[in-house]
Amino acid sequence: MKTKIIGWKVISGFTVLFSLQALPVHAQTFPDKPIRLIVGAPAGAGQDVEARQFATQLSAELGQPVVVDNKPGFASMLGMEALTKAPADGYTLSMGLPGNVASHPRLYDRPLYNVEKDLVAVSQLGEHPWVLYVNSNLPVQTLAEFIALAKSKPGKITYASTGVGSFQHLTAEWFQKLTGTTLTHIPYGASNWQADLLAGNVDATLWPLITMVDHVKSGKLRALAISSKQRSALLPDVPTFAEARLPEYSVSAWFGLMAPAGLPAPVLQRLNAASVKAVQTQAFRDFFTKSGGVPLGSTAVEFGSFLKSEQTRWRTVITEANIKLE
Repeated sequence: MKTKIIGWKVISGFTVLFSLQALPVHAQTFPDKPIRLIVGAPAGAGQDVEARQFATQLSAELGQPVVVDNKPGFASMLGMEALTKAPADGYTLSMGLPGNVASHPRLYDRPLYNVEKDLVAVSQLGEHPWVLYVNSNLPVQTLAEFIALAKSKPGKITYASTGVGSFQHLTAEWFQKLTGTTLTHIPYGASNWQADLLAGNVDATLWPLITMVDHVKSGKLRALAISSKQRSALLPDVPTFAEARLPEYSVSAWFGLMAPAGLPAPVLQRLNAASVKAVQTQAFRDFFTKSGGVPLGSTAVEFGSFLKSEQTRWRTVITEANIKLE
């Protein structure tokens, strides 16, 4: 009996030793096959374009193909749900957005996944600063004038969004909380809110620089402030929210790389290092900055901490504004 116990201990010791030695070997060999990058948007639309640019650079860094797999639907949450059901081996990744990892899961009684338990942050890749736009017919030239006008006419100024619970909606709710204003929400859904904003049928909106710069330069729209640390080269005359005396309004349409929870630490480190290098390549930076984006490339710890702060912020906004989707 004693011999068997000793033998078991010896075998067990070799097993532990072998497993410890295998960890660095796994890190060195990863990846040894193609990686799937799930994108919660149709091909050629929205985040898909940026994801494909990133995938090209990430593939070069890792030495393996990074194949984009489009799974649109349910505000990008179907794609993220698919990620949570994949093996935690680094071969299935997805793009995390404010909607699918910070705010939208809070809007439902029965979310598709647990954003805190089912996912792990790899790296925050970039962000698009948020801008307050108004139709040029609105009699305001500055953020201060807009806030003063809104306070003098509670509920009279309208703002457009893509729908109830959308990032536009949530960021507008937070803006109202910070400024003590009351605006009227016009949720457009699939309808063209930009056309109505240009026509003056709705007064304002919050949106990044994408698709809007030419309208500002033509004089059809007026950009009052941008939520970035410094002014954008695309609209250098537009002050930051901090310059306009509302520094608390720090909002961006960010995106980052996510993996299933339980990802081995060596694989996480390898993916993070490759992601940071990918967004720092000149090709990616040139592409991303043309639309006003800001390339980042954070550590996994930094992105994880940022995610927690975003989840807390939008949980509070959703609760206080009593926003609910079924």
